[in-house]
Amino acid sequence: MAEFDWNDVRFVLAAVRSGSALAAARALKVSQPTVGRRIAALEEALGACLFERSAAGLHLTDQGRALMAQFEAVEAAARDLQSAARAEARRVSGTLRVTTNEIIANHGLAPALREFSAQYPHVRVEVIVTDAMLDLSRGEADVAIRGGGRPAEAGVVARRLMSSAVGIFGAKAYFAAHGRPRCMEDLNDHVFVCGEGPYALVEPIIRRFAPRARFEYRSSTVSNMVANARHGLGLVLLPAAFFTPDRERDLSLCLEAPGMEVETWLATHERIRHEPRIRAFLDFVAAFEGARRRIGQA
Repeated sequence: MAEFDWNDVRFVLAAVRSGSALAAARALKVSQPTVGRRIAALEEALGACLFERSAAGLHLTDQGRALMAQFEAVEAAARDLQSAARAEARRVSGTLRVTTNEIIANHGLAPALREFSAQYPHVRVEVIVTDAMLDLSRGEADVAIRGGGRPAEAGVVARRLMSSAVGIFGAKAYFAAHGRPRCMEDLNDHVFVCGEGPYALVEPIIRRFAPRARFEYRSSTVSNMVANARHGLGLVLLPAAFFTPDRERDLSLCLEAPGMEVETWLATHERIRHEPRIRAFLDFVAAFEGARRRIGQA
């Protein structure tokens, strides 16, 4: 007895339920000869004659009737398998690696993750806190939340979460020692803390308004820039939405930098964007009520 094709069972069942090979072919959207060949192949593999063939159509033989319960069981098992596979695909689970800088991670992502975990308890979120731009195409992270310009790496897809004006912040200790600037021109002779890489843009921006401003403290991370400013070492430029009076007691906004905005982007690689855990996180951040405040304005 030859090994049979499980798929041939559906041709037998279609023929039984419709009463003819022609009607079965229409139901299965195949040709009538195909139905005949598949039934014949199953009969040969099982060593059984399943149908009596006549001009009136197909009629089950005694052997065919005796095997119908098993054929229907195969059909039911196939449906159960398909349903289980679809349910597993819908079930959101696995590890999700999100990269962002420390300011967004602490002020925006943490409260959002609490809500996300409540909705998707089977997703384990790993937050990679760094100011470095991890390579999404190489799988260094699954999702990135970044401030700045739109991510331009090949294969990376991104949506803008929000934009924020840029403010100049300082600590009470600094204002007590150096005075509080009231306009951009007042920034002359004031001290700034700034960063490296993309954060190095702070210096030329400020010098357009205040050529005598001093840049005496530099750091490679935003969090350390903020820490330096909190200790009164100098003024710092930050997205104004990150530091609101009800959440920030150590720094206060003294000026908004005219014409400056910082955008926050949610990015992933197109190769994985439709994976359930990735799709769930992207949609959650975009659609969750208050997500813009939590990720970009917290």
